[in-house]
Amino acid sequence: MIKSPSLIPIADTKTRASNGMIAYFHLPVNRLVNERLSVFPKLRGIASWEIDSPRSAYLLLEPWMTKLRIQELYGALRGLFGPYLRFGAAEQKTTARAAALLRPVPHCLIVAPVNTVRFLAQVPIHLLPGLGHRTARYLQHQGITTFDSFRRVSTTTIKEWFGVSGLILQQFAHGIDPRVVEPQRIAPI
Repeated sequence: MIKSPSLIPIADTKTRASNGMIAYFHLPVNRLVNERLSVFPKLRGIASWEIDSPRSAYLLLEPWMTKLRIQELYGALRGLFGPYLRFGAAEQKTTARAAALLRPVPHCLIVAPVNTVRFLAQVPIHLLPGLGHRTARYLQHQGITTFDSFRRVSTTTIKEWFGVSGLILQQFAHGIDPRVVEPQRIAPI
């Protein structure tokens, strides 16, 4: 059972990310990120952004962004894109995406770096980036339903099933995600 995401706080409202946190937001079916690309330069705290799909994007947040400022950014995005926005922030892409997509209802979930491994342990396997629907169903059929159960599969088995790319997926499940937000720089106004 997944604990309430609101109980997984960033350390405190004064905590700052040393290299900036990454946020991920996902829009409902009737909205597209491309409709409002011009708003990103007007929002404080966004260093760069990357479109993940027509309905979602990663945001690299400025290092000075605190939990309170991230929540304010979430509020601003809801004002621009509508109230049904799902939003997650964390120190790397996998966790930010999982935080946003964990619940099907609009929410803002900020995962502190110290809570990453514990948070990811309970995330459903279908939220692992790079897994298709058929692969997720195969893993569930094998009894692998969460990131934690995927972590416990031997590297030999992972290589047999997926080759070397499976080891990368396993790193994601461990909270190791070296991918960066591919910058689409925001020019200062």
